[in-house]
Amino acid sequence: MYTHIYNHIIIHYDEITLKGGNRPFFERVLISNIKEFLENIKYDKIYKDGGKIIIEINKNTDLEKTKEVLENIPGISNFYFAVSEKKDLEKINKKTVEFLRLYIKENEKTILRQAQDDDNVMVSLSNHQNGKIKTFKIEARRSDKKFEFKSPEINARVGESVLENTELKVNVHNPDIEIVVDIGHKYCYIYFEKIKGIGGLPVGTAGKLVSLLSGGIDSPVASYMMMKRGAKIVFVHFKNKIINNTGDDKIKSLVKKLSRFQGRSKLYIIPFEEFQKEIIAKIPAKNRMIIYRRIMFELAEMIAKKEKAKGFVTGDSLSQVASQTLDNIGVIYNSANLPIFPPLIGMNKQEIIDLAVKIKTYEISILPYQDCCSFLIAKHPETKAKLRDIIKQEENLKIDEIAERIMAEIKPEVI
Repeated sequence: MYTHIYNHIIIHYDEITLKGGNRPFFERVLISNIKEFLENIKYDKIYKDGGKIIIEINKNTDLEKTKEVLENIPGISNFYFAVSEKKDLEKINKKTVEFLRLYIKENEKTILRQAQDDDNVMVSLSNHQNGKIKTFKIEARRSDKKFEFKSPEINARVGESVLENTELKVNVHNPDIEIVVDIGHKYCYIYFEKIKGIGGLPVGTAGKLVSLLSGGIDSPVASYMMMKRGAKIVFVHFKNKIINNTGDDKIKSLVKKLSRFQGRSKLYIIPFEEFQKEIIAKIPAKNRMIIYRRIMFELAEMIAKKEKAKGFVTGDSLSQVASQTLDNIGVIYNSANLPIFPPLIGMNKQEIIDLAVKIKTYEISILPYQDCCSFLIAKHPETKAKLRDIIKQEENLKIDEIAERIMAEIKPEVI
């Protein structure tokens, strides 16, 4: 529970600091992304202070919602709710003690409330000795190197003030609470509780990719992983109305869930039944899955050109299913003229499931929904396809005629 004892949020990033001369670009994009995500949340202003981003908040800021939003923005390593003070050591000492007392009071209330609300939940009090914060450590940081006191002296002076004005004791190795005194360029910021972000790079810094979203567990996780690397994802889903002649709620729900990490997302839903009918009529069952996927890449490339995307994302994991053997992946990927990025390629299924649970797509992904690639294929599909044989079989297909007619009518939905 976050209450209004704070007036700032301090946002830290790590990987961006390694970008050398390009660092300002990454910082600008991250600030822009944060503003977009917070467009429905009230705050005063946002700006950069040295190697961190500062959000000035007010009594109308929804702190719980703000926390939830910031936790999901790629590029943020961690953040803190903080109070500010002028860069005067006496005022910093006084504000630290005042803020610490308020924080301890709110923290103890929260722990007791959790214990009372749910008798079945074991509330861990081991670090706080039965709910009581008894030890502390001061961690001084100086973004402004011109500040008259160096970090060791700040540690000593602020620590002395806490000792004199509270009942807390010093424990530099395993404190109940770490008090950060951060001397910024504009203010001194005081904060305690680190909230972990997802790290990575700001969405949009790496360009745009098209994700082939099947509706299963893997492709949403793959999309998330490329968002974390700075890619803006455009989603393409191939739908077979022969077997899924209902609404597209599941697919839209997945995109909505993933939009928590990149903001508004485009979704293209491409009807695939006519392509499948053509393939089923002319291609042996053991090769249909391979040709389904090759044609999907050809159609997705039309979307990629329209969106000025630089490649594709897939949920492929090596040898997980028949279409993902080394031979078949080589044949399938050969149909694309843009790079293909399969970030799950070396992960096992449980690792992927664990990540799907973490990003909250798993419960949606396991809802019943039959994708195109499993429709009317052989019980034992080809696992060692030969490119020349597949290309030869494709010569009899009238894919271009179908694609020209269907793709001309495809428009994205923004979610």
